[in-house]
Order: sequence, then C-alpha cells, then structure tokens
Amino acid sequence: MNNLIYAEQNLTCSNLKNVDVEDISIEELMEIPVFLGASQQAACSNEAANIVNLISHEEILNRGARDLTDVLQLIPGFTPGMNVNGIVSMGMRGISADEGKMSVFVDGIMLTEQIFASTGIGGHFPIEQIDHIEVIRGSSSILNGNFAEMGVVNIITKNAKKAEGLAVTTDYGRFQRGDARKNISVSAGKIFDDLEISFSGKANESQRSDRIYHDAHGNSFDMANNSQLDSLFGNLNFKYKELNLRLLSDEYNVESRDGVGDYMQGGSFDTNSFTTRAAKLDFEHSFNANFKINSNFDFSRQTPWVTTTHFDDGTPPKLDNNVVHADHYKFNGKATWMANSGSYLAIGNSYQIDQGESAAKSNNANVLTFTDYSAYVEGIYKTEWMDILAGGRFDYYNKFGTNFAPRVALTKQLDAFHYKLLYTHAFHAPTLGNYQLNVNYNQSNALGQHVKNTIPEHAYTYEIELGYAFSNSLEVVANVFYTQIDHIFTMAFDENWESYYSNAKVEATDGIEATIKYKNSTFGQFDLNYAFYQSAKNIGGESSYKATDTNGTVIYPNMNLGFPTHKATLNHTFNFTPDFSFNHNLIFFSDRLGYSGSELTHYSPDWIYNAYFRYQNMPIKGAEVGLGLYDVFNARYQYVQQFNSTHPALPAEARELMLRLSYKF
Repeated sequence: MNNLIYAEQNLTCSNLKNVDVEDISIEELMEIPVFLGASQQAACSNEAANIVNLISHEEILNRGARDLTDVLQLIPGFTPGMNVNGIVSMGMRGISADEGKMSVFVDGIMLTEQIFASTGIGGHFPIEQIDHIEVIRGSSSILNGNFAEMGVVNIITKNAKKAEGLAVTTDYGRFQRGDARKNISVSAGKIFDDLEISFSGKANESQRSDRIYHDAHGNSFDMANNSQLDSLFGNLNFKYKELNLRLLSDEYNVESRDGVGDYMQGGSFDTNSFTTRAAKLDFEHSFNANFKINSNFDFSRQTPWVTTTHFDDGTPPKLDNNVVHADHYKFNGKATWMANSGSYLAIGNSYQIDQGESAAKSNNANVLTFTDYSAYVEGIYKTEWMDILAGGRFDYYNKFGTNFAPRVALTKQLDAFHYKLLYTHAFHAPTLGNYQLNVNYNQSNALGQHVKNTIPEHAYTYEIELGYAFSNSLEVVANVFYTQIDHIFTMAFDENWESYYSNAKVEATDGIEATIKYKNSTFGQFDLNYAFYQSAKNIGGESSYKATDTNGTVIYPNMNLGFPTHKATLNHTFNFTPDFSFNHNLIFFSDRLGYSGSELTHYSPDWIYNAYFRYQNMPIKGAEVGLGLYDVFNARYQYVQQFNSTHPALPAEARELMLRLSYKF
C-alpha cells in the first residue's frame, strides 16, 4: 500500500532517507508530508507521483469529525451520493466511484465489498483510533489493483508505539427530533521487547437523519429514529521483528425504508448488512541499506448486501435467501533496490483468487471463481531538475484475458517550487456481482433476451500539479486533470424492470483543483480548497449519468447527475491555549441535478457550516472534552443519486449537537 505520514519539523526532503519515519509520534509531526510509494522509501509528497491528501490524527480530532464522511467532505474532488436501500457511497471528480472505481483500505486490508464493489459511508469507519488517512485522487492501480482507477482512501490506525496504554472515547449526538449517534471506541497498545500488540475497536449506533423522506409517488416517512446505522469494528495487530499479523472484523448495518426509491409501506422495513472478516500476514527483510524484500498474504470473507425484512406487527424477521459470500485470497511478493541517490527499482508479482459462493447449500455447486496473476515494475531515476518515474502492471484474468497498464511521471521539488506531470492507465475488471447478474438475467428474464457479459473498463488519467511555498506560512498548490473511462459499467433495465449490466462507450471529466494553506501564530491555520469539475465526454451512457429530455437528448452536457460543478471548502483552526482549540469549516456545493422517479430535480447550492470546541487535559491530564454543532444553519443537504436509477435524493444529517468525552490511561 501507499502510505502518507508526516515528518518532524527538522526533517527535509534531502535527509528523510536517514530517518525511521514509522517511529515518529504523530503528535510531534509538523507540515512536511512524505509518501511511501512502491519503494517504501520516504519522500516528500510534493515529489510523489500522485495527487495526494493526508489528514493527521490531530486534524481529525481538532475538526471533531464524526465519521469518515466528515473527513472526506473537506477533500477536493469528493462528493457523497445516494446509492440504493439507504446506502450512501462515494463520488470522485464528477464520476460515481461505485462499481469498484475507488476503494477503502484499513491498514492495507480492503473493506470495499467485492460482490458489487460498493463502499457504504456514514456511521461506519472508526475515526478515534486513526493515525492518519491518505486520499489519492486519481488512479493508483499498480500497487492497489483492480478497485483503484479513480482513487484510494487508506486509513492507517495507530501502531503499538503510538497507542501505548489504553484510550477510551465516547460520543453522543442529538438531532432536534431524536438521537443522532451513540458510540464508544477503545484503543490499546503494548510493547514486550520484540513483540508489539495493538488493538482498536468501536461500537456505533447512529441515525442517518431526522428529516422526512419523500418518494416519487408522494409517499413519505419520518427518518427520525427510523434510519439506523449500526457498526461494530475490531482490529488486532501482532508485530514480531520482521513479521506482522493483522486480524480485522467489520460489520455495518443500514436500515432502509426507501428501498430502490419507493417508500416501503405495509408495516415493514429492511436492514442491509455488510460483513468483513479478514487477516493479513506481512514479512519484510532488508539485506542491506539498498536491497530488501516484502511478501504478504491476505484473506477475507465478505458477506455484503444481506437483506433482512422486519415487521412492525411482531412477525419474526425474514432473511433473504440470496446470501452470497465473497472469499478473497492474495499472495504478493516484491523486491526493491535503491541507490544512495534515491533512485530505485521495485519489481513484484501477485496471485489473487476471488470466489463468490451462495450461502444456500443447494446452490453451492455454482461457485464463481476469478483468478488474476499480476506482475508490476516501477522505477525512478533522479536528476537535478527532474525525477523520472516509469512503471507498469500486467494482469492475466481467467475470465477477462490480459491487460497492461503503464504509468509515467515527471516530478521535482525545486526549493520552494514543485511540479508534477502524471499519466496513468488503469484497468478495472467486472466484479463477481457484475458478472453473475448478467448470467442470472440470461437464464431467467421473462422476455427471453440474451445480453453480453460486461468487459473490463480502461481508465486514462492525465494530471499536472504546480505548487509554490511563498514562505513557511503560505503555500499554494493547484492541479488540472482529465480522466476518461472507456467501457464504463452501467446498470440497465428491460421493459419489465429486470436489471443487468452493460458497457457504455466513454465517460470523461476534467477540472481544476486548488489549495491555499496559511498558518499564523496569532490567527491560527487556514485551509482553503476549490474544485471545478465538468463532464468532458459521454458516449453511450447518457441515460445513466446525464439529465435528458423525453426524447433522450442531453439537457446539461457539462454536468453529471449528482455532482456540483463547483465545490469549495474553508477550514480554520484556532488555539486559545495549547490545550483549548476552536475549529470551524464551511463547505459549498453548487447546483446539482438528480431524478425523483422520471422527474428531473434541480438542487440549489448548499452552504454547510460546522463548529467544534476541543479541550484537552480537562479536567485532568489525559482527559478530553469536545463539543460540536454541525450544519449550524440547517442547510438541509441531500445525497443525490449519481446515476439515474430514479431514486429520489436521501436527506442527510440535519443540525446536530455532539458531545465527545475521552480519556487516555
């Protein structure tokens, strides 16, 4: 995995290679982000061959982030959107990141489910035990594989050194008309000579909103205490010298009364559950200062989209018989050689098996198996004026044949100025669910139709970034990008509304992203982000991603459904004392378009303002109190579906007051 961390104040790009960055305390870190790429050697992120963001543990706590959604809302390019059945997913740079276009990892273990490759957010991922979060905007397929053509979110939790002792945190949030969230989290770490043990866990019970949901037919329901999000997370790690073993469990349950758009009447509602059980074993050995090897094996069993129907009259809940397990096995090995100058060559290969198996014994013979052998290489040659990176990944799939995805980058930090010129080709094969849905459709659709199996997507991303540090207090960074996805997956429906997948020809977006960072000992730290996105090309998927008239003609050619053209965020942190801070942020989304049934809906611009007070070592050392007010002006933001499946927008959280208490023993 790629890793981003912070370096100490006295570190520079020239001496990072002499420091064991993993041992640096996050509380002591300053503003020099560094990146561990294929070589696993620390380098300044301004030189990294990706467009990257890092959010540190301190930033997360200062902002009073309630969950991962709050963190990502301040990232340029990110827009949350409605999926179906109460699920909210991610969008990046104007394109829906569902169907495996973007993935979420926790400590190198992928939690994006591998049936339909969606990632549900909201009351889900742990926040309190995080050491830092890395967000790669743009492709990262060479190392991160099939689900990384639009980006990667990598959550890194605290290791035993940073989690030494025991910490407990509890949150309680309240909407105007009901509970918003109740959760408790723990983290612990202990070092026994060469053995390091750490654990983090969280139990969460929250509500999506306390507002009213309206379907396309005039029906509605009250979401207050009727939109529950439950999650249970555990992460246990053992590290002994060069061996590292991680065991992870994640459960996420979403209450759904909206279904695929229409309010479920008749005294019943569904819960959709997503479960991951995973293990990962890593080994790393350095032969000398210039050569090392890495190998790992990971396994996961995921059971996503398990639907249970509950009845208000006391009838026992009914479990959907169509439960499918996704088993994932991956073996990976890599060798890295690095010169004293920082130039390196990394060569690796992996073998991956993914199996989808019905939980019903009568269907066990129908096990769908995907295999993938991949080989990848990446190297950098450093010169005085330019660092030249070239790499590529070769894949052979048993179902989809071969693919080669190259990557080229020219980067350099030149005193206060840095530049990046990046090109990446990514390959995204259909998921187990994409493939099986079409098989099932061909076997059972009432019209007797036969549809083709989906073929892999190919994504091409071009990026240019320029940055200049005018002083130690002021830095400006801007980038432009163009992303094109050929054969993009779309869900289609026949005359009887039976669903299957097809490939549209092309979906492309381009845009500008800019960041200004300013810090002052008197006024605090300011982070201003602006992003502009537009649809650059759409061929064959107009009905899925565009607003159209009754004749199917595109009405707004530069807008994709569910996405704003402009997004801006301003975050400000001010310290009254070393222990007492105030953070507030403002998030702006311009107009968006979506559908409610067959009716096109226009969503006016939104301004969301959040404020949070944090008091550390109060009333005693190690204790902490936080108080936040979110959506202060009650903007009533809505999650708009980022493709046309006729689902109306889902109301987001309304104004919420949250109290956070924590203590580190």
